[in-house]
Amino acid sequence: MANTYKTTETFSLLAKAAKVSPVVILQGGQGSSKTTSILQLFIFLAISNRKDLILSIVADTMPNLKSNALRVFEKLLRDMGIYNQFDINKQDKTYIHKKSGNLIEFFSVDTDASRLGARRTHLYVNEASEIKFETYLALAGRSGQTFMDYNPKAEFWVHTELQGEPGIDIIIVNYTHNEYLPKNEVNMLLWYKKKAYKDPTIKDERKLNARENIKSKYYLNKWKVYGLGLLGVAEGLIFEKYSDYNTIEELPSGAKYIGAGLDFGFSHVTAIVKLYRYNESIVLKEALFRSGMTAKTLAAFIMTDKELCSRVIAADESRPEMIAELQAEGLPVDAAKKGKGSVDIGLDLMHSFDLLVTEDSENMLTELSKYAYATDKNGRSLGVPDKAKDVDNSIDAARYGFRYFLSLAANNLNFGLKRVA
Repeated sequence: MANTYKTTETFSLLAKAAKVSPVVILQGGQGSSKTTSILQLFIFLAISNRKDLILSIVADTMPNLKSNALRVFEKLLRDMGIYNQFDINKQDKTYIHKKSGNLIEFFSVDTDASRLGARRTHLYVNEASEIKFETYLALAGRSGQTFMDYNPKAEFWVHTELQGEPGIDIIIVNYTHNEYLPKNEVNMLLWYKKKAYKDPTIKDERKLNARENIKSKYYLNKWKVYGLGLLGVAEGLIFEKYSDYNTIEELPSGAKYIGAGLDFGFSHVTAIVKLYRYNESIVLKEALFRSGMTAKTLAAFIMTDKELCSRVIAADESRPEMIAELQAEGLPVDAAKKGKGSVDIGLDLMHSFDLLVTEDSENMLTELSKYAYATDKNGRSLGVPDKAKDVDNSIDAARYGFRYFLSLAANNLNFGLKRVA
């Protein structure tokens, strides 16, 4: 099989740093080839003339490891035409090069804690921001040379504990360092920039980022993190009135009902939010916001609303027993899939559309006005919604609806153009 792999500018920067630094960290945006580059380096080391190498590739969970680093690694072996040069143990996730005897192993922090203290020549922590600093110390303390990567969504221990220390080389890379990134992915990243600024064509960085030129703080954060590979600026409110949503007096004539989202609660609030398509906008209307709702009382409420009964209600999948009871009553309730990153994905979708909220959705408007990023004890943003404030009930309901009904509509349209359902 002919070799089809390519190396990027990111790989060149990585390889240069690897010659001199004991700890090399790739802080990178989306499409910067940071994961691919580190894996390529590990493969080159494994098939080299060096002997007795143990190269460990680690992530926080096994599902994350399988869906990211391990999948990319196996594709690289096939693209390089060397897959058959390794003795592979699928169960243990080990790859031993037949000629050199060098070992590449994959394991996760959550399932293989016993391997944290094992000695190795090389360590790669994939998505380092997802593991604890104590875990890093346990891993790196038994490793000859350490490599890490992450998206800089928020400040974490790399910035507070490692940055500036001797022997730590942090390299910032982004899509411009990957000359092979497909055009559609480049366009998606540039779409973030277009959504962030009133005039995204301004060349002067100071003027570009002047307060009066910022159109959306949410997309400014997306552009900085995923476009430029810079530390996120996620702070304050997640939805800002006028820039992220507007209010309307009542449901407009001609608005088409799409379906609804449902967030379960009992001691907490149970919320149902209806979604409508209106021209190029999505209209949100609060249908229910009430605590103490059992499956029986919730079913009775839904049955009184013909519109709710006419289309699917996308509900929180973490309550399968509630969904089953509602379905047993003949109601069109279905599970909205969650999984890793579902909150970010749902919020991205909501920000991707022009949102209109009816003025009678009083509880939802109150939650939108308080829904903010969490901070640590020093007031630094953590880049994730603050769950402690309990102001996400209607927003979670809407998010389930967006994931269920509007993901395909968003994905099928070109970035840079307005997305419509």
